[in-house]
Amino acid sequence: MLIKDVFEEFLAEQKSKLSAKTYRDYESVIQLFGHQLEGYGWNSLEDGEKAYNEAYEADKKFVELYDHTHIEGNVNEFLDYFVPRKVMNGKEFTLKTCPRVIRKLLKWMRSKKLVDLTNEEIKEMCENQLWEDSLRDMGF
Repeated sequence: MLIKDVFEEFLAEQKSKLSAKTYRDYESVIQLFGHQLEGYGWNSLEDGEKAYNEAYEADKKFVELYDHTHIEGNVNEFLDYFVPRKVMNGKEFTLKTCPRVIRKLLKWMRSKKLVDLTNEEIKEMCENQLWEDSLRDMGF
């Protein structure tokens, strides 16, 4: 399943379960993750520069070309690097909202048999002292 389809289905299911404000948070995090994949997901490919150039020429985005197997491998860069360093949206959003939404996404993907992760593996991927250290170093 393409990443964009995973994100769309996940958000569609969450919309019926969440309050409007919480859903907006989920939507924001998923949009940020898609943005991060567009900028950095290519680095996880064997010949990422070539793939990027071909996609650029075809006016395609990473999430439109690659499947769900590329989500799990990019979670750490999203939460450990991209969110604390590139997203200026406050400590609550960075330390709580983003990890919570990604944790929920991974569990949802597991329920759809798109990933094979235990609760402990998901927890480890979505909790990291580095975030707090990074935010403190940046003056938050």
